[in-house]
Amino acid sequence: METNAFKGLMRKEWLITKNHFIFLTCFKLFIWAAVLGGSLFTKNHELLYIATSMIIGIHVIYITMIVGSGLSLEEKSQMWLHNPRSTTMMLGSKLLTGILLQIISLFMAFLLLGLTVFFLDSPGENFLTAGSIFQMSIQLTFSGLELAIFYTFYWTVYHSMGKFVFLAKFKVVLFTLFIIASVLLILFIEKQLLAGLHSILPFPVEMTKFMNVYIEEEGLGIRSGSENISLAGLLISSIKIIGLFFLSSWLLNKAVEVK
Repeated sequence: METNAFKGLMRKEWLITKNHFIFLTCFKLFIWAAVLGGSLFTKNHELLYIATSMIIGIHVIYITMIVGSGLSLEEKSQMWLHNPRSTTMMLGSKLLTGILLQIISLFMAFLLLGLTVFFLDSPGENFLTAGSIFQMSIQLTFSGLELAIFYTFYWTVYHSMGKFVFLAKFKVVLFTLFIIASVLLILFIEKQLLAGLHSILPFPVEMTKFMNVYIEEEGLGIRSGSENISLAGLLISSIKIIGLFFLSSWLLNKAVEVK
């Protein structure tokens, strides 16, 4: 029964976010096609490589844009006031929808990268592999999920404050102070945890995190960039994501009405 309910929520999320997904996809294709035309016309191939790299990199905020559009519609329509499902399930469906749409969008973005190499036929070497592309996608999705969780948390805090009428005049100021204080607190706790966990999980993991466009005598090419990521850092990020998700669900459940 719960599985069918969650599938229904996922379908609802697709229906309310599909226009944003289609718009972002068309905008991405338009930018790439426009820069492709400019690159072929001016024979300035690095422009398309740079533009394609930026299209891929901007996916770090993709989940936030999808989740944000869904939350904005909920705010305007107040649909979930009449939804019998738990806030945990509703927020989970939004985040999972964002993740799935990001994976689809990233797949299309890497196809554009392949077309870039094909159309420009650059004589330079390209060092991107299937493994590096997969690792880059994991990094972008994980970082994007963490950003979306923070957005969701602060969104629920802001709208949960609406139930307190006496805070109305100071809502924006108090919310701003809350963001500053909570970020500083999270950074402090994270620093303390990292210091302790590094002694237990000292081994870093090397993962592809970005792309470099380079120009050499042989021509233009692309290369993956690696960065050492500590297991302790990954663990703390996972704890933040899980903790803020359930805290957001609890806060939203306590709010009688989103204001």
